[in-house]
Order: sequence, then structure tokens, then C-alpha cells
Amino acid sequence: MEFGEAIKSLFSLLTSLDQPYLGVTPALSIEDSTPVEVEDELGECESLTTFSFLDSSSRMISVKGANIYFASLYANLVTEHLMIPLKVEVPFMAIKASEEVRKLIEGDQTLSKIVAVNNVNGEPYSPDYKDDNILDELRISLENYAISKSNFVTIVDGPIIPGPYIQMVGEPYRSAFISLANQRKKDKLIGIVKRLNYSRKLRRSELVKDPRLMNATDDIIVEYLGRGKEFYTTPVLKEEIDIGNSHYTRYMVYVKVREGVFRVESLSKDLLCKGVYTARKYSSYRGIPEFIEVADRISKRLSASAFIFAFNIARVTTGVNYEDWESLRTAELDASE
Repeated sequence: MEFGEAIKSLFSLLTSLDQPYLGVTPALSIEDSTPVEVEDELGECESLTTFSFLDSSSRMISVKGANIYFASLYANLVTEHLMIPLKVEVPFMAIKASEEVRKLIEGDQTLSKIVAVNNVNGEPYSPDYKDDNILDELRISLENYAISKSNFVTIVDGPIIPGPYIQMVGEPYRSAFISLANQRKKDKLIGIVKRLNYSRKLRRSELVKDPRLMNATDDIIVEYLGRGKEFYTTPVLKEEIDIGNSHYTRYMVYVKVREGVFRVESLSKDLLCKGVYTARKYSSYRGIPEFIEVADRISKRLSASAFIFAFNIARVTTGVNYEDWESLRTAELDASE
């Protein structure tokens, strides 16, 4: 079933029921706080000659009786281009609804394969489940799927270990993120994190000595440390992470290329070095790797197209609310880029 037919089928099911809007749960901003240690200088190495890369995007629409979530993904796997939902192989939608709605979807032979009604551990997406967590879980599951299909070193737009700081998350979200993080194939994985204005790892490291930077976000600190330089890297940083019963050592380097700042991550120091120099080699005029910008742009277009399609169906079936109209404007801008 194509994604358009899937969306039509889902809204047809929802219009058969008369249920109220669920509303939107507030987002919660949680900062990671694992200690970070300075290791040694990065050194120099060759960039990767062949690699996969990917990014994902997600959106939500709130209609009578349900909140519906769409995730998209673009992955260049070297031998193929994977685009979800254009190619529907795994669930790319999730729904938060009453037990009655969830049971109807589970009983539908087609919808049950592409619409998630439970989290990875089987916990139902009931009306009190947090919206942001569903969006994150859906996006991470698509990324995990694409990473597992790659036969090459893979660069993901985002951290190699996905999700929030586990120790600050309550159930059932904690166990869901633990499962998704541990399911991820990480042995040939590099992460590039470009939204450093949400991160405060560096202030916990020995690199920050200026008291004015003690409460600064990572982007501010990297710009300060690399001021006046076209290309700057921090020393290698090490972070010990426990995810459930699994333990990981994450190696990281913060990079400044022209005006762009980002963090490169890997469980391997060798891959970390190659990731840094690959990112530098393919950096755009803004300093961000071009392949990351491409994956980001395509994945946003895919999720925007899915949202616009669903919105137009919802308008004449279940109805839409004010927030959906605002989200439509954003989706139309993303689709036109």
C-alpha cells in the first residue's frame, strides 16, 4: 500500500467514530549531564571514500479522536536511495488514541503494518502518552532500520546513541528509549550533531576555564575556542554512558569550519577521526557537511508532503484545529525548499 492510500484508509477509520480532540502534551527539555573527559589531540587521517548517510523528520496532526504522527527518512546507502514514506517497508506513522481506535487499527491487516499503536516495548500510545516522545521514538525506529540496511560506514544526522539523558526520564519512556538505543547498530556509525545550542557538554570538561563560559551552550564555547580560525577541532573527548544493562564509551570532537560548528561522535577513535575529516572535506559554504544538509532537506520535504496530504484529507473528514493550520504553513515552506 502506498503512503497516500494508507493515510486515506486511516482517516476513513477515524471518521467512523465520534471522539473528541486529545490536545497536545507539553514538551520537556532535559539536558544530558554525563561527565566528559579530555583524552588527547585528534591528529590527522584520511577522509572516508565511501559512506552511507541519513536523516529523519517527523510531524504531528491533531484530529478528532486521535493525534497522528508522521515520520520520514532519507538515506543514501551507496547502492540505493531509501526514502520513507515513498517506499513503505516499516511503520512510518503512529497514533495516540483511545483503546477502541487502537484495536480497530490492530485489526486492520494493512494499517497494522504501517501505523504504530504501541511503543517498542508494547506500551500503548494511550491519550496520556507524551507527543514529543512518540515523535522521537518513531523517528529513531526509522533511523535504526536504515542503519541496519547499510553495508558501509554510516553517518547519521544526530547523536550515535539517540534519545534524552536516560537517568532523567520516567517510565514508560525510559525503557522505550533504552530498547531503541540498544537496538541501534553502532559498530560502523558516526554521528554529526549540528544543533549545539541545545547541548551543554563542554562546560563540564577541562577545556572551559573562562568563568564567563561556565553556563554557556556548546556552540558558544566552540566559537570562542576556535575564534579567528578557519578550521578548529577540540581534543578528543570521552563520555561513559550506561543505557540499561549496556555500557558504551562515546568519543567526541567539536569542530568549527568557517562559520559552522558541530560535534562528531563515534564509539571508535579511528572512525571519529575519519568522520571529522570527511565532514571538513564536504563542508558547505556555511561550514556544515553538504551531505548532512541534503539528507536534512529531503527528509523534511518527505514529512512535509505527508503532512500536507493528511491535512487536506482531514479538512473534509475529521476536521482540523488552529495548530494544524499553523503547522501547515511550516510544512508548505519545507516542501518548497
